[in-house]
Order: sequence, then C-alpha cells, then structure tokens
Amino acid sequence: MIRFVLVASLLIGCRTSLETAADASVGSNGRGCTDDLNSSVCVAAKTMNVSDLGWIQTNIFTPSCIFMGCHSSAADVGKLDLTPGKSHDALVGATSQLETTRKLVVPMDVQASYLMLMLHDFDPKTASPPGTAPGIGYMPLGFGPLCCQKLDAVERWIMAGAPAN
Repeated sequence: MIRFVLVASLLIGCRTSLETAADASVGSNGRGCTDDLNSSVCVAAKTMNVSDLGWIQTNIFTPSCIFMGCHSSAADVGKLDLTPGKSHDALVGATSQLETTRKLVVPMDVQASYLMLMLHDFDPKTASPPGTAPGIGYMPLGFGPLCCQKLDAVERWIMAGAPAN
C-alpha cells in the first residue's frame, strides 16, 4: 500500500504545469494546442522565430518537463532525461520506451518524431507511420497542451536537423 501511495504521489507531482492556461480542445487540424497571446514565452517563440535547442531547453523542457521529477533523469517517472546537456542525446535518434518501433526525434521529419505525437502536435493518424494516441496521455501529462507557438519552435528545430546548439 505504501508503494502505491508513493507511486501515485510521484505521478500526481508530474502533473504540475507552469504553462499558462490554454484551450485543451483539438483544432480542426488535429493539433491539441492553441496560440497563447497572454504568455510572453509563447509570443516570443513566434516573433523571434526560434528554432534552437538552447531556447527550447530554457523555455520548454526546463519549466514544463523536468520539474517535479518527471524528466529530470533517466531514472525518473518519465524515464527520459530532458535536463540541459542531456536532452539532445536523449531525444535525437533515441528509441521511445513507450513505442519501441518509433524514434523520439527524427531530424528533418516532424511526422516521424514520436516526441511531437506525444506533445499532440498532430493527429496520430497523420504520423509516419500512422499511430494512435499515447495510452498514458499527451504531454505534459494531465495538463493542457503547450501553446502552438512552442510546438512550432520544436518543429522548426527538428526540421533544421535537430542540432545540439
């Protein structure tokens, strides 16, 4: 019973999002995001047209993924280390532990990058190859999606070849 409570509390802890509230409905394009004009980071992602891992690390992974032990080491609940200096190698060309037939990030191929499916950047049916919604839920787990501007920044990084810059 104690183990169950401990695991449950860890999972609940991973459900804290620092993202500003966004409409969680799925748009007609299959994306689970909306543009957020109230978040300075979301606005900056679009106006600065960012596409580098350093910006993504600072403004997406660190505040939305590594807090509360979700993705702060490979031993955490999420089994994926998205900390600075480790996120690139943990993502690019790495096999997903949830879908072992998929790579988390495939440089220059957003639709084949399982990370983007997990972030609900597109309808899973349009993935390459087509897939289904993740059984555990979309990331960040238990919260509204990242704003479309942040997802666009990650897309641009992937399309630029997912460099370790």
